[in-house]
Amino acid sequence: MGIAFQKYNISGLGDCVVAESKKNKKNKKKKPDRLAFLANKYDLYQRAVQEPSADNEFMSKLFSMKFNRDAIVMREDFCGTGLLSSTWVEEDPQRKAIGYDLDVETVNWGIENNLSKLDDEQRSRVDLRIANVLDAPKDPVDIVCAMNFSWWIFKQRKELLEYFSSVRSSLNSDGLFILDIYGGKEAYEEMEEEHEKDGFAYIWDQDKVCGVSDEILCHISFHFPDGSKMKRAFTYDWRRYGMRESQEILLDAGFSAVEVYWEGVDEEGEGDGEFTLQSRAENTDAWIAYLVAIP
Repeated sequence: MGIAFQKYNISGLGDCVVAESKKNKKNKKKKPDRLAFLANKYDLYQRAVQEPSADNEFMSKLFSMKFNRDAIVMREDFCGTGLLSSTWVEEDPQRKAIGYDLDVETVNWGIENNLSKLDDEQRSRVDLRIANVLDAPKDPVDIVCAMNFSWWIFKQRKELLEYFSSVRSSLNSDGLFILDIYGGKEAYEEMEEEHEKDGFAYIWDQDKVCGVSDEILCHISFHFPDGSKMKRAFTYDWRRYGMRESQEILLDAGFSAVEVYWEGVDEEGEGDGEFTLQSRAENTDAWIAYLVAIP
């Protein structure tokens, strides 16, 4: 499915499990390499599922096309490690970024490992805040984004409406609210999916899916060539919102219009990373799209 998942509702450090052969159990002097114990889950997450340059390119090009000017201030809600914000300012000397997330450990790791790679001038243009997105001040910004389906943390419609309304109040009149969404047949199934990466694999585990409440419980685990595993490094307790329902809540929050940018597929039926404006699309096994709300 090729889905990227956000770092908002993060569990503690994942269980690290090492698969030892019978020979190794007998011979304690010969221990297997324990790659899972040496790895960092935030680094793995970023390498596995995040493509900040692609997200920034989509947002900046769309903004310029609509308003005939460059987007300067971007607010990243549920920012996690702030990789998107760091990349945003690194790509353009005029840009500024503000990030909000409640997880102290995650934000601090991002400050130490992502912001530290920027020079002093670039770091001065990034502000990662450990705070609730609902408490974000109504300072006008050009773009607010909520990536990797993080906004599904709001399980009650009234909570999601409150969040969308607060975003609407924070945008410039020529601003955009950009969030991603996934769906398709597989979104309603309990399933596991493995994705091979450079030096490891990540496992997307849609553990529990409720047909009545639309709640889903998902995990990300990492497996390594030496047989070691970082199990359930990240856990997400969400409510899945449908495409039509999400658009209607955005309109109820005061946005004047909502556009859908649908990802195309390649010859093998996999997502090709190209998103185009669509009003109708086939409900395939799995799909990803951007929702773009306009004040």
